Amino acid sequence: MAHTERRFVNGFPAVADLIASDPDHSASVYRCFHRLSSRNLLYIEAELLRLEKQQDDLDLEDSFQDPGTLQCFRSWEMLCSSQEPRQKKRVELIMKIQEKLKEYHIRIDEALVLQKSVLEMAKPQTGAVNALRSWLKNPNMCHAPAFSGLGAKRLEDEADLVALHPTYERDWLTKFAQLPQQLSHTQDSRIDGSIAQFSMKKMERFAAILSMIIAGALLIGAILALYSITNNGIRLALIGVFMVVFAASLHFLTNAKRTELRMIPIELSAEIFMADLIVDTQQYWWFL
Repeated sequence: MAHTERRFVNGFPAVADLIASDPDHSASVYRCFHRLSSRNLLYIEAELLRLEKQQDDLDLEDSFQDPGTLQCFRSWEMLCSSQEPRQKKRVELIMKIQEKLKEYHIRIDEALVLQKSVLEMAKPQTGAVNALRSWLKNPNMCHAPAFSGLGAKRLEDEADLVALHPTYERDWLTKFAQLPQQLSHTQDSRIDGSIAQFSMKKMERFAAILSMIIAGALLIGAILALYSITNNGIRLALIGVFMVVFAASLHFLTNAKRTELRMIPIELSAEIFMADLIVDTQQYWWFL
């Protein structure tokens, strides 16, 4: 029995199918609503400021009252058992402040934890966002946007977007590895004919192999050059050239950190020195 490709209704069903069918989850892009979350915390803070002002005003007014009222500042039992309307109002205000403070601290703690989680999430790639925007305007070649109303603008604020997928390497070598796939417009018929898709995991593996080939070629080239040249001045110049080329290739073709780049000349010079020593030893024994 032939497999029949299922077509989902344009809108939330079709978009959910697109997100679920992406093996790299590059379409899992959502709003994190930083501005809305911050505004909600500001509202709770403003409410606490209002309650704090009420309590301060009440303290100021009661500070000039009779000794019995002043005792309520010193004894929680007297404050709670007092039948005076002002003291009952004070107790109600204290309860409101406690509830609002609890809510505020819970929200703040949640916000900090969530903010930390959001900051650790990967930012969506610009190419993936642009492709998703284009697809949402004309999904499955149906000549109608996937979302209408406010949902049509969900990807406009790119600074407020997060991607729920692993962080992939974005160095120049990986971009170079993606170029043939992007130029060939590789189609994935499981989605539709309007969107190109390729595996970032395969691109990373290919880039890793290519980087090892480049590093090996540079090292072998250095050894062969030192083997064929006997002039020590030219050898020293070649060692410097190969170190610069090797460090530059790692800087531009990978995401190596500064500390790693600082160690490259030391490691490479040690390897070239050992290779040079081996070459000199072989030439010496050949001379003998």
